Amino acid sequence: MKGRLFKPGVHLDLVGAYLPHMRETDDEAMRRGTIFVDTRQGMEGAGDLARPVRDGVIDWDDVKADFFELCSDVKSGRQSEEEITVCKNVGGAHLDLFTARLLAERAGRTAVV
Repeated sequence: MKGRLFKPGVHLDLVGAYLPHMRETDDEAMRRGTIFVDTRQGMEGAGDLARPVRDGVIDWDDVKADFFELCSDVKSGRQSEEEITVCKNVGGAHLDLFTARLLAERAGRTAVV
């Protein structure tokens, strides 16, 4: 994904590139976007984050929030309709399990896990 092509208000979800040498987008996308992650644990190994940090394009402090911080209102998400946002899904099967369980409970069903 070429960051120079992003229009104001675009949101980019990055769900692959789970190894340090893998990339789904370029440095410009990471530089232009407000960065969120599903979890901070393991983010140092995700190529879309690790390589731009290594190359001085972004810093680890540029990761604005993780899902827990967003869902618990510790930090806020998008600040304007024009803001470019990038969410890097670092991954982990446990997150899928937590999400499935929460959705099942909200639907009034018993989750078998």
